[in-house]
Amino acid sequence: MTEELQPLLSPIPQLPDLTEHDNVSKPVKDVKFIIFALFTGSYLAALDTTIVTTLLPTIASELDASNQMSWIVTSYLLSCSAFQPLYGKLSDVFGRKAILLWSNLCFGFGCVLCGAPFTNSLKMLCLGRFIAGVGGGGLNTLSTITTSDIIPLRQRGVYQGMGNIVFALGCASGSLIGAFLQQRIGWRWAFLCQAPLSLVSCFLIITFLNLPEDSPGRGLIHLSKTKITFKDIKKHVDYTGSFTLISTMLLLMTILSLLDKPSQLSPTTWALFMVGLVFSGYAFVTAELGNDNPMVPLRLLGSNRTVLASSLTNWFSTMSIFAITYYVPVFWQTVYHLKPWEIGVRTISNFIAIASGSMLTGIYMKRTGKYKAYSNTLNSVAVIGTLIVFSSTFNSEMKGVLEYVMLFLPGLGYAAMLTITLLSLIASVDAKHQAQVTSIQYAFRAIGSTLGVSFAGLIYQTKLQSSLLHTVVESEALNELYSSHQLRKWSQTILENNSYDVSFDPLLQSLVKCCFQKSSQLVLGFAVITCVLGLVSGLFIREHVLHTDIQRN
Repeated sequence: MTEELQPLLSPIPQLPDLTEHDNVSKPVKDVKFIIFALFTGSYLAALDTTIVTTLLPTIASELDASNQMSWIVTSYLLSCSAFQPLYGKLSDVFGRKAILLWSNLCFGFGCVLCGAPFTNSLKMLCLGRFIAGVGGGGLNTLSTITTSDIIPLRQRGVYQGMGNIVFALGCASGSLIGAFLQQRIGWRWAFLCQAPLSLVSCFLIITFLNLPEDSPGRGLIHLSKTKITFKDIKKHVDYTGSFTLISTMLLLMTILSLLDKPSQLSPTTWALFMVGLVFSGYAFVTAELGNDNPMVPLRLLGSNRTVLASSLTNWFSTMSIFAITYYVPVFWQTVYHLKPWEIGVRTISNFIAIASGSMLTGIYMKRTGKYKAYSNTLNSVAVIGTLIVFSSTFNSEMKGVLEYVMLFLPGLGYAAMLTITLLSLIASVDAKHQAQVTSIQYAFRAIGSTLGVSFAGLIYQTKLQSSLLHTVVESEALNELYSSHQLRKWSQTILENNSYDVSFDPLLQSLVKCCFQKSSQLVLGFAVITCVLGLVSGLFIREHVLHTDIQRN
């Protein structure tokens, strides 16, 4: 088991700074090409999550499905989140190369299906998005796992910082590329153009991904000294756990995606969903705890404090940052009446923070071999930044420079958290478990992102509906001018379309603006609470040795 540096009360021993003369790793051939191939896959997975954001109205209109266009996004996120936890264990059995090739081909096939001329219905498009998500989940997870196979922990933070920058670049460029291709040659090419990049990634993986002979990343099939039969493989692949995990994740993500509009399902349907989720979740936990080769090592969550603390820190911090990312722009649009490009300029600080935060954290950990004090400091910075964002909603007038920089601190803290929790998680377990715990982190992050957006949406819509009722519909001044029916009709229209123009009546406009402001305050208050929970969870992470070689000697 990995050596721990910090028992509950003992001081942290000093680690020497890493110098250029240290032997940091056993050489792995063609590392640059391997990293390029892995980052290509990570970029594609990130790109595909946002490439449809500017295309949704166009695609939905062409397919006559405007009232269901959210499923174009949700279908990808559902499969991506549900299948992510499987890839760690599968790559331990079949090898990183085989599962990476599968992920790239699956992703590419899904993209081709989305852009194919015969895809002329929402169901076909969502099927393609779902298949692409299955592969995308592997691209996300395995790029991180495989990098850990070839880069020592002491240097790993720098590469994780680079990976976070690539992922952020993919997310940032997705909407721009999608809009450009749609305007020039049609929306289908926004999907089709990703398939060749998947093939390039496959070529690089086949050519250059040659892990050391004793690396767990080569897979059980390669490492075994005896011939492996299908019966032997069955012993190491937890089919029951895989099926129940996918079922649980799909049910959970479906429920969360529907939370912002609970009225679209009947009470009976909601009850069936909840019963299915509880039953499937119980079956998954029972299967994993009773299996010697579980798909997800749940025992580590109970027995290893760092694994649990890192996972919960990811969960709560991701909930917070996603609530901020989605609803600060909503506040700017509805209260400050900013245009999309004006909002975009104000979010640049968040991208700069993610890029700089990841790299600085990696460099710090490489030089010092430490992370706990740094983690607590940066998590506190994230809380302070979130409080600043929250406090800005109490002023209905713009504050000038503040809007351009206030997303920097939350982004900086979140980027540092991603790098620190990943390395602390890997350092806290034996090398044989590093792929599985990496998958655990991605699973908690995926659930956190969906929970953050879903709960924030539910809070926002509920508060907005209540505020419009008490502030607009029951306003004595407005009832003297308009009928109650007209006021209710306007309120319903505003709920469905936040951009609805009410400037024809200054009083109505002022009251509606107040409703938007109160709703935003409640959502960002939720972001503060979850950010604080992330800070508290991070306090329980222990300091472990960050070794300077792959073998952790």
